[in-house]
Amino acid sequence: MAIHKSAAALLLVAPLSMVANCALSAEEAESKAPAVEVIGTTPLPGLGVPKDDVPANVQTATDADLAKRPISLPSFLDRTMDSVNINEAQGNPYQPDVNFRGFTASPILGTPPGISVFQDGVRINEPFGDSVNWDLLPKSAISNVTLIPGSNPIFGLNTLGGSIAVETKSGFDYPGFTAQAYGGSFGRRALEAELGGHSDRFGYFVTGNLFDEQGWRDYTSSRVRQGFGKLSYRDGPTDVNLSFTGANNTLNGGQTLPQSFLNENREQAYTFPDTFGNQLSFFNLDGKHSLTTDDVLGGNVY
Repeated sequence: MAIHKSAAALLLVAPLSMVANCALSAEEAESKAPAVEVIGTTPLPGLGVPKDDVPANVQTATDADLAKRPISLPSFLDRTMDSVNINEAQGNPYQPDVNFRGFTASPILGTPPGISVFQDGVRINEPFGDSVNWDLLPKSAISNVTLIPGSNPIFGLNTLGGSIAVETKSGFDYPGFTAQAYGGSFGRRALEAELGGHSDRFGYFVTGNLFDEQGWRDYTSSRVRQGFGKLSYRDGPTDVNLSFTGANNTLNGGQTLPQSFLNENREQAYTFPDTFGNQLSFFNLDGKHSLTTDDVLGGNVY
């Protein structure tokens, strides 16, 4: 019996030593993969995240790009950014549907929403229906605009196709005075002006847009009054802004005529009035403080 026990012990020890040797070999052969950083997108602009680090095809534009395109932000997006197109179902230049990869941001209630729009970190989709009134923000107030594709719950409800983040101007970055006026067919005329300045710590910026047109069809006139102002405070790592956006607009749409009407008078209206009266008084207090080179504390009250 002793011989058999020794033989059994040897048979048991041999496999255990083989397992231990294999474990040591596995530990020696193990190699660690490099760390992978995943950077999420954010609706708050100006946090210093490089565009190349965002896992999406992010498109950006500055005020210099916007100045080359007339009328409104939607018309600029249509002409310059990939995968964007607009359709004017209302026949009004200030009421287009903005389509991005099959998803829509529209001022018309009932259109399925799929894009969120932010102004200085505040989501400006209307609470009822998530519609977007493009006529409420003057183009001259926009410092930069960022188009971020993809569905992300951080941007709020119905952000199915992407989001548009708009950052407004301040007196620190846009001092001086500029103005422009233009006119065109069908009684179109417009005046746009902006003024900005700053001291060591305080800055101011104001801009406004007056737009009128008779329209190319009867009962399709538009009257747009837009204004924007901002008071800013900067002191080292601290940046605080109080802004006001105001508008008082009357927009009329021009519907499609039945074919039987075209031979009589192309300028006649089919159904009218189709009037939108949009008014806005929007205050926004936003601030941020850089705690370290990598950490920023920020927020909005509006």
